[in-house]
Amino acid sequence: MGNDFLWVDDVETLRQVTAVLRPSEPLALDTEADSLHHYKESVSLVQIAQAGHHFLVDPLTNLDLSPLWQKMSGAIWILQGADFDLRMMRRIGAKEPGAVFDTMLGAQLLGFSAFGYAALVEHFYGIKLSKKNQKADWSQRPLSHSMLDYAVQDTRYLEGILHEMTQLLHFEGRLEWHEQSCARVVRTSLISREEEPENVWRLSGSNRLTPVGLAILKSIWHWRELEAEKADLPVFKVMNNDTLLDLAEWASESPKMPPPAFPHWPHRMSHGRAEKLIAAVEAGRTAEPIAKLPSKPRLRHDAKADARMEKLRKGRDEIAEKLKLDPSLIASKSTLLEIARDPENGPAKLVAEDRWCQWQVDLIDPLVKAL
Repeated sequence: MGNDFLWVDDVETLRQVTAVLRPSEPLALDTEADSLHHYKESVSLVQIAQAGHHFLVDPLTNLDLSPLWQKMSGAIWILQGADFDLRMMRRIGAKEPGAVFDTMLGAQLLGFSAFGYAALVEHFYGIKLSKKNQKADWSQRPLSHSMLDYAVQDTRYLEGILHEMTQLLHFEGRLEWHEQSCARVVRTSLISREEEPENVWRLSGSNRLTPVGLAILKSIWHWRELEAEKADLPVFKVMNNDTLLDLAEWASESPKMPPPAFPHWPHRMSHGRAEKLIAAVEAGRTAEPIAKLPSKPRLRHDAKADARMEKLRKGRDEIAEKLKLDPSLIASKSTLLEIARDPENGPAKLVAEDRWCQWQVDLIDPLVKAL
């Protein structure tokens, strides 16, 4: 097969993949989803590369891929930004990997200023990759020649990057840091991001609205969901969040104005969809007002904690400068604040809750002991 790829969508091609893959060796992996083109996001393609073999697996067929997932489960998966791909792979039934090597995390721990996949390929190979198909609809069939080439390129260089990065991380004494960080990403990727069904309509920034505005927002949010599902479109293509919030705010402040008087009314919208939107706005105006969610209580001002925070921040910045790392990679502002408020228990709590790694604790520990 050389550098060509095998399109996997039937039992015979699946058999060829499972015969070639070696779980004892790392394999490069990437996924493509169709969230920019459809209402419900689905995994549209899985790219796998190992030892010069390239496989493009079609998960949109009815093919039972469990033999492939079983073969892959013991291997180290090389991923660029592992959280998304791990979530996508679980969605289509894949088993957990033996371990993960996240090339983005590796680049960050090496102090690279740019750590996207294209930047890493250019750094290590001097090759500029095309981003032409980055936002393509991967659920379409057949895929164009340029999309197929793009898909293969997304895993072609990952094995080489792993080998280069492993040497650099070992030289810098940061290989264990990377292993800890990758293991943490695997664990945190298991945490569901699903919101409470009752509050899923509360968009970021919605707490600026009045109770009437919130009722309108809830009504038009559900209108958008129904329209997007019916048209099989991502919700933002029906109406983006900013416009949704602005409409809810305007409609609550202008109760006697007809909805189409909204300054940013989408006049190009179909008549049927616009009529339903008008009805949703009016339904929200007459619905029971909805109370705002209670704000998080402000932390009591603590002058001693503020002083500790400043010492930690200065010390962290000095460590980061010495290591040539982004300071936030060692400890974010919120992390430092939590430690400043509870130096004795803060670091251990952060590790126990998978919000921090032991290598980060070790770097900051002398600063904590000096408080």
